[in-house]
Amino acid sequence: MDVAIIGAGSRGVNVYGSILYSIPGVKISAICDISQTKLEEASKLFKVPPKMQFLSEDEFFEAGVLADGLIITSQDRLHYRHCTRAIDAGYKKILLEKPVSDDINETQEINDLAKNKGVDILVCHVLRYSAFYGTIHELIKSKKIGELIAINHEENIGYWHFAHSYVRGNWRNIKDSHPLLYAKTCHDFDLLFWFANSKVKNAKSYGSLTYFKPQNAPAGSTERCLDGCPHLDSCAYSVKNLYFDNKSPLSWGLYHATGINHPSQAERYNALKKNDNPYGRCVFKCDNDADDHRSVAIEFENGTTATLTVTAYSKDCHRRIHVVGTHGEILGDDSKNYLIVNIFGEKKSSLFKRKTNKVKIRALGAGHLGGDLGICRAFVKLIKGQHIDPDYLTTIDVTLEGHKIIARAMESD
Repeated sequence: MDVAIIGAGSRGVNVYGSILYSIPGVKISAICDISQTKLEEASKLFKVPPKMQFLSEDEFFEAGVLADGLIITSQDRLHYRHCTRAIDAGYKKILLEKPVSDDINETQEINDLAKNKGVDILVCHVLRYSAFYGTIHELIKSKKIGELIAINHEENIGYWHFAHSYVRGNWRNIKDSHPLLYAKTCHDFDLLFWFANSKVKNAKSYGSLTYFKPQNAPAGSTERCLDGCPHLDSCAYSVKNLYFDNKSPLSWGLYHATGINHPSQAERYNALKKNDNPYGRCVFKCDNDADDHRSVAIEFENGTTATLTVTAYSKDCHRRIHVVGTHGEILGDDSKNYLIVNIFGEKKSSLFKRKTNKVKIRALGAGHLGGDLGICRAFVKLIKGQHIDPDYLTTIDVTLEGHKIIARAMESD
């Protein structure tokens, strides 16, 4: 079974490509990327011959169908164009990185094209494929906590992750990427739609970019951290603290920041010192406009309500959820390997103390709680025509409903 990739970045190569390549019988047959370096590195890793390496998307799509399945992991703004071109080229099985588009009409168009031409598109809302969120879904579906009433959900991005990706990095600017609700929390809206099992009726959103602005820069700070900034040691967001400390949780971001795999301290310094490297800039003096916090209130057609809060201001990168039903509640933190399920009225003793039930979760793997592996396995089954429970597939029509919640929320702002 052959798979092609357009967009040889971290998700395309280090995640989906590498996972699929490790599955017996799967071969990466063609790669397209505008970066010669990334193209060469990925082709070497997957043993892709020169004639199947493309620097031009025109040449890639004009070559016709080069594989049984296509992975689209290009930059956000290119997803719509690359997906429609892939459908026109004749691809029937597509794994599309999220989000589809921040224009709901474009997402609708892709959905209609896929339906009309018999194309299966899986959108990479990988959390649905994790054991953690799959267990929550099953608990709700089984009526373990009675009828679903409300969901309170938090996404804590992590101050270091936000600074890397949404202040200095590729998702910092809406014109080149998408608004935060699409770029980051479309995962969460997919989960909320899945749990509620209902289309959106109303959604309202509040939030803004508050802190990462020039007026909040410390006195005497320089344009770039390594240009003699007096706050290099004390600033939590300085490149010294985020990229030079080997205990920093941003080890996965070193390649983005330096362009080098496993860079030495000297290589990190030389890369981040360069004036054209966006990752070396002061976080208060970037060209960013991504919101650093936002809250959304949602009403579904079946009466279920939900709130979603996303914030840059957390120590760790994790999600918390509280699901409320008529007979009980579910509490979860996806940095833990368990859920708490409280059933109202259950007795621990004659003193009527509340009984707490801990439901342990066994993850499939590391990436997104095992969701990265899960969606790759689902994509292989999809290509082979094997049966998969449609309730566990993030197909384009399902994604459309999650994106509609975001569209409704953005309209209210």
